Amino acid sequence: MTNQSDMTNYLQTFVEGMISSGVEQAVISPGSRSTPLALLLHRQEQIKTFIEVDERSAAFFALGLSKASSKPVVLLCTSGTAAANYYPAICEAYASHMPLIVLTTDRPHELRQVGAPQAMDQFHLFQGHVKEFIEMAIPEGTKTMLDYAYWQGMRATDTACQVPKGPIHLNFPLREPLLPNLDRSLIAEKTTAILAGKKQLSKEQIINCVDAWQGKKGILVVGGNHTSEEAEVFIKLAETLNWPIISDPLANITTCGKNSPLIMSCADLFIQEVEMIQYPEVVVRFGMLPISKNTMFWLQSLEDKTTMYFVDETGEWQDQLKQTQVAIQVEEQAFVQTIIDKVEIKTVDSWSNQWITWQEVTEQQLNELSEMKTLNETSASLLVHKKMADNGQLFVSNSNAIRFLDRFSTAESNHYQLFGNRGINGIDGIISTALGMCAINPERQNVLLIGDLAMYHDMNGLLLAKRYNLPLTIVLLNNNGGGIFSFLSQRQLAAEDFEPIFGTPIDLDFSLVAQLYDANYVKAESLEQLAVLLETTQKQPAFQIIEVVGDRQENVQLYEKVMMELKEKLREKQ
Repeated sequence: MTNQSDMTNYLQTFVEGMISSGVEQAVISPGSRSTPLALLLHRQEQIKTFIEVDERSAAFFALGLSKASSKPVVLLCTSGTAAANYYPAICEAYASHMPLIVLTTDRPHELRQVGAPQAMDQFHLFQGHVKEFIEMAIPEGTKTMLDYAYWQGMRATDTACQVPKGPIHLNFPLREPLLPNLDRSLIAEKTTAILAGKKQLSKEQIINCVDAWQGKKGILVVGGNHTSEEAEVFIKLAETLNWPIISDPLANITTCGKNSPLIMSCADLFIQEVEMIQYPEVVVRFGMLPISKNTMFWLQSLEDKTTMYFVDETGEWQDQLKQTQVAIQVEEQAFVQTIIDKVEIKTVDSWSNQWITWQEVTEQQLNELSEMKTLNETSASLLVHKKMADNGQLFVSNSNAIRFLDRFSTAESNHYQLFGNRGINGIDGIISTALGMCAINPERQNVLLIGDLAMYHDMNGLLLAKRYNLPLTIVLLNNNGGGIFSFLSQRQLAAEDFEPIFGTPIDLDFSLVAQLYDANYVKAESLEQLAVLLETTQKQPAFQIIEVVGDRQENVQLYEKVMMELKEKLREKQ
């Protein structure tokens, strides 16, 4: 056989191995050294491919595909700095447990460290931010090596999907000529069934948990990313125990369509302001801490008062408070359902009623605010939440956008899925990730809530919307700079220091950005106009930018007013 045939058979059997483990989509960054893998993936009927020339954008787009589909996604690029541009998205995928199969192509060993063009050290390029690094062998056509290629494709994909999920990096040294044999049949000739179980506790351990929880004054704290269906199970657990539930926005507790009085959606606002006569005897945490700093401070204050349980599905000990007294390493959903089925004694209403009162007082105070009836960044964010269609998809950016939803949104009757990049919490790649989300379900209402700096950071990603006709509605909160810093200690600095380093105004006309990428553009002038625009997206999805012009100081003043008035109202209820 020729080198071309050997390479084609070797790479094709590798692709078949990935398909056997569930790969259905791939994002390709064009380049020379990756030619054979790119062509074989692109021509494979069982894999849908997307092409993106900007590697950083491509990687975040793949991340969005994986988030919205809950499936492994392939990411392919050529050698050199192309692979280095994948790094930010891979860091996010690793921290947020998303299964990416990262394929980098490379010079063969004889062309490494000798000054060959577009060559760099790609060994362990992503360091500790991948679950595993695999240096693939030079392609050969023997049965032994074809079995090896298939096995690596299947095993790497399966490893990426095992809890804790995460990215796998495979590096392919390839010799020229790089064009594969395109006459070869691309129909998969081999498949392997993979049967896997889930971690669970013994009956005795389950009974011990039930006995320690039922009838006790307790709190559920849910972090991490969860589907709406999973969120409903957590709420059912809260109702079964009669415990309040505090959660991260991405846990989808407030967006799953179930409006339980036990959902403490405004805990960030009231939890540090109330005078607690009764403290929880038990706190049960699931996954990483929620975004709320006030909740974190409150949990820290309970160290000597409360028994802390930590349900850690990944086994990675992601407990930054280090207060865990009982660590439960088990598959979350099956465990929660088992507890629900075993609980026989509810906690007395006096415990949950005080929390319900605090939540109701906070909601009432927010409803009475005149600022919530006029257009600003906070009211616009809440309106996006309220105008999401059933089965819609909302991606929320980091910094202020997700905090507006965390602090001020309440559980509504609409049922939609909320996504975000909260593994590393960066503002890079937000547009591309949201477009990956949109590509999975383009027929639904797809919305991105984002600030101007995050928008600027990933404008290249907008090309994906233009190329693939992705109907993403971008609600742009534009306060001309880094609004989050106006809430932080840096705001004490003099204007000549604060503004250039932290305020960072960029003075961009985003109507011209929309024009460049063929997006519709509207500057919202009122809350009523924004409501009409969002309602239209429910039935007529479109690629568009809706700009909401905000003010950094206005955001801070509104928050301070909320806290001042809330203290008074809560004091009256004590």
